[in-house]
Amino acid sequence: MMNGIKKVKKGILLTVVLLVSYIGVSQSKNKTIIFEYPKPYEYVQGDSNILVKAYLQVANQEDYKQVVFENGRTSKIEHKDGKAWVWLPVIGEPEMIEIEGAKRKLDQKQLFTPLVTSDWGYFNEGTFHIISSSHQDIAWMDTPEYCMHERVNDIIAPALDIMKTDKEYYFGMEQALNLKEFVEEFPERKNEVIERYKEGRFTWGATYNQPYDGMQTGEQLIREMYFGKLWIKDNFDGVVEETAYNTDVPGRTLQFSQILAKSGVKNLFTSRMREGFYDWKSPDGSSILTYTPGNYGWAAMFYKIFDEDAIEALHKVQNRVKMWGDYYKEHNLPPHFAIVLSNDAAGPVDYGKVVKEWNDIVAKTGAQIPALRHSTVSSFLSEINKPGVKFENLEGDRPNIWAYIHGPGHHKAITASRNAGRLLPSAEIFGTVDALLNKSFDKYPAERLSKAFEESIYPDHGWGGKNGHITDSIFKDKLEFAADEAVTLLNTSLGSISERISTKKSNGVVVYNDLSWSRSGLATVKIKNAASYYVIDENGIVVPSQASDKDEIQFYAAKVPSIGYKTYYLRKGKRHAKVNKTITPNALTNEYYTMHLGKGGITYLFDNTLKTEVMNTTRFSGGDILSMGYNGNGAGEFTQMTKPNMDNYDKMSNHGDSWELVADGAVYSEYENKAKFKHTSVVQRIRVFHQEKKIDFFVDLLDWDGTHNREFRFALPLKMEDSKIKYEVPLAIAEVGKTEMKQVPGGWAWGGTYDQMPVNIHPREVMNFIAAETPDFAVTMATDVALADWIDPTREAVDYTVLQGVLLASHKSCHGEGNWYHQTGDHHFKFSMASHKADEKTSFQFGTESNHPLRTVLKQKGNKQAELPEAMSFFNVSEDMVRISTIKKSEKDDNVIIRLVEMEGKDKQPSIGLPKPLTDLVKTNLIEEEESKLKASGKDIKVNIGHNAIETYKLIFSEQ
Repeated sequence: MMNGIKKVKKGILLTVVLLVSYIGVSQSKNKTIIFEYPKPYEYVQGDSNILVKAYLQVANQEDYKQVVFENGRTSKIEHKDGKAWVWLPVIGEPEMIEIEGAKRKLDQKQLFTPLVTSDWGYFNEGTFHIISSSHQDIAWMDTPEYCMHERVNDIIAPALDIMKTDKEYYFGMEQALNLKEFVEEFPERKNEVIERYKEGRFTWGATYNQPYDGMQTGEQLIREMYFGKLWIKDNFDGVVEETAYNTDVPGRTLQFSQILAKSGVKNLFTSRMREGFYDWKSPDGSSILTYTPGNYGWAAMFYKIFDEDAIEALHKVQNRVKMWGDYYKEHNLPPHFAIVLSNDAAGPVDYGKVVKEWNDIVAKTGAQIPALRHSTVSSFLSEINKPGVKFENLEGDRPNIWAYIHGPGHHKAITASRNAGRLLPSAEIFGTVDALLNKSFDKYPAERLSKAFEESIYPDHGWGGKNGHITDSIFKDKLEFAADEAVTLLNTSLGSISERISTKKSNGVVVYNDLSWSRSGLATVKIKNAASYYVIDENGIVVPSQASDKDEIQFYAAKVPSIGYKTYYLRKGKRHAKVNKTITPNALTNEYYTMHLGKGGITYLFDNTLKTEVMNTTRFSGGDILSMGYNGNGAGEFTQMTKPNMDNYDKMSNHGDSWELVADGAVYSEYENKAKFKHTSVVQRIRVFHQEKKIDFFVDLLDWDGTHNREFRFALPLKMEDSKIKYEVPLAIAEVGKTEMKQVPGGWAWGGTYDQMPVNIHPREVMNFIAAETPDFAVTMATDVALADWIDPTREAVDYTVLQGVLLASHKSCHGEGNWYHQTGDHHFKFSMASHKADEKTSFQFGTESNHPLRTVLKQKGNKQAELPEAMSFFNVSEDMVRISTIKKSEKDDNVIIRLVEMEGKDKQPSIGLPKPLTDLVKTNLIEEEESKLKASGKDIKVNIGHNAIETYKLIFSEQ
């Protein structure tokens, strides 16, 4: 019995062994044998190929003896250290191989694909460019001082040192500010920089730094080129920088391409946009070749293509470029491909060994593999931009999705930035007028103006960051210095000019207009016991006026000439201009409006001239203040702007109705309302003008405690649906749904792909105004904040238009060690509104005037002998929508530069009125490099200016 059982067990055991053996063979036949390549690669030169060492991933290394290729070539398998080693070709086509086993039943056929295939498609005879550069915020990794020391000593100097020993090494920095920092620290190396620059091996960006385009005013954005491209040319032996960079920011303003093109820049390197080559057009038709690698950090941070050896580089690059052959073929691009190695504050890495290895492999194998070289963006794009190429067409702007970081996140600093951007050109204009009157530029404050402009554009896109409280404080200090200096220089020039103006009586008030059209508006002058005075014009006619406090009188100055002045006089006594108005503590009717006040602001507004109701106050009152939650970080790796939320939502119209009439006169009536929000006190004032169609709103957030993740907005709800939304951007007027780029940007952030259509991005960066239009009427809201919206941000949003200014947002820097933008203390905001027939001219001029108040000089003593009349325009333009952007002393000589901007989108031939006869007119580019001489003479000249064009001219007068 027992023996029988044993026999049965032995039979079962034999069956199991055979079955396992069969299954093992069966499984090995159906499973690919993997070749594992240890790194660093060990390779040798074969007869016509490079052979690399690998081992087979098999359970028993003794099972296999050699690999047989299709052409009969064999590679013996060596058994060592418990592994089955074999030498395999690095380059070749996929082919069938047979892996011969120690026993025939172990033989296996399978497809073998070399690490590098011999087919490089479109790039077979091309070149790959390693573009090594360092992306630099002024201060993101740490404070400005720390980062400057790091880039000067640990990035720029070492890169130059590498170039001394490796003649094939190239490197780039993205902005001229870095070059300035370096030569100030190492002046003895300036000639070395020039030499490398002329060799094309060390390049620098053509802009001063890399700002938020839409944060700066038009002249500030143009000065990026003065302190960039022009400064490099003037200080580095005539070197011409052809490439500008704005790598990090996912946003481009409408006229930036024109600014670059008309400054002589050929290329723009950007990022966070679908990889490719674009012909990016501005509205005037000028364009710039724009290249983006998708994200500037992908090759350095993600793929690490050149961190090992040439074989790994060949393998990784080939996988990367396979997808680009069709794109290059479709656009007829030369077979040059860039691998951009850039990262925040990245130092130089010399990949010379990999480059040499790569090119040696190509030479020794004779394979059709692209050459590899160090390069720069300029050098790479000079190879790409050849006759016959077809770049992708790109038109319109890309609204900035990081806009929360500057205006709402740094309210006081950006207020100073905007003040400097508006006032510095005014200081230039009247400084130039003063020099022309003096027949000498000896006292023209060129250096002070230059310094103030440079400080006004110093802050870039790197707000916050590590130790960001220091960075933000430095940025704010520079902006406030620039704004203060602008006021000082402007007042000095106005005072000097005023001495030349004939005043037939005492207490003459000279009212100055810095804009290039005749305008009317509020003028303010300081004088003790203001209530004891009234105002007359040069003909003795009483002018509407009222004392705004004990020592200040305000009056309505009518038709002040463009870039000129008009004189009024203060007289003792009590004479008042009649005004047709009806006033109560919470309601008003005048020639222009009928207004009711209630909880939160205006509850009813009727336009008496257009005969239409202006506001829809079912959800919000006119001038309402909204307090909401906001948990974004302003700038980061998100792909859509973070929206506010309903966390602890509150609004002014939830609070009491305590309106009080605090001022009333011939010029305006003003009402005040107060409320206590959870984290701040709110003071709301509404000023209605009687001499012009205008309502001002003043908002004070007092004792704001800096509570994190809060947002405040100002709102004007309009009786409009499906309105057109227009707003001012630097040197242009944009329109929602019309002026944005029409394709999804693409490209990527760590948070995903930028897949939002630009038309859907809101809020938007704005300059002076945002307006809503329908066929029936329009409303323009002038704003002194940097970010505006038109869509109700609350739950169950209304369908009608709600114009908004984003006042404040207390969010945190997106840097892991960054600071909170708590902005504690008092904040003051001003908005103006007017309803009118739909007209861009009205919107543009109203918005601009609201942020360019008329300025006054009091002449206490009369001066009948002075040579200038009581009213005068120094410069004027026949077309109101052709704005004079600035008038300044030429950078090269004592002639005058004038810059014009066409704002309406129509070709024009404006006449320009001058203060003295002209002998020569020279057309220049934006940075004052001469292009052509034009025929012109006398005190009136005519020029051609295309739609949306920015044009610059040198005026050579007969007397200097």
